[in-house]
Amino acid sequence: MGRRAAVTVGRSHTVKRYGSPAAAAAEACWYQRLPWAAPRLLDVDGAALVLQTRPTARALPWWQPAEALRELLQAVHAEGVHHRDVHVGNIVQAEDGAPLLIDWETALARPAPLSYDLHGPDASGVPVPAIHGGMTPQWWGSPQKSSIRMRWRTDAVPTEMGERPGDRHRDPQGRPAV
Repeated sequence: MGRRAAVTVGRSHTVKRYGSPAAAAAEACWYQRLPWAAPRLLDVDGAALVLQTRPTARALPWWQPAEALRELLQAVHAEGVHHRDVHVGNIVQAEDGAPLLIDWETALARPAPLSYDLHGPDASGVPVPAIHGGMTPQWWGSPQKSSIRMRWRTDAVPTEMGERPGDRHRDPQGRPAV
């Protein structure tokens, strides 16, 4: 199945161009729903999303925030949401160095006992996104070469559910506290 959008990741901005404004607006909703889990949405310009980002984990091989990413994915799951496309190319660095997720077009709100993003589609019971067709599903332990397990050589070991990553360092609106 072909790409539904073209993504350009720059040093300070990421632009994702869709074929339709409706598709861009649908993804923008995730950035607004989970602002603590995603970079700042700067603009939705027709069929394009513009995000304030830093380089992806793929571009920063020395940056491997495994524990912080695990906590972020647990917090996303606690909200009943599954990103369903977690790999090093979709993780960007927040100003404080914490991981954030981009590329929410495959996200799904669905209660499940386990996180798709940490445990995969079989264990979670959450379906693989249709856009991934016959491709290997993208989740932490996926055998796909860009998965967290393959790139960072670490497994997703569940830890206690608790506050969202960085809560101690953010105000109630999700902004970094001073």
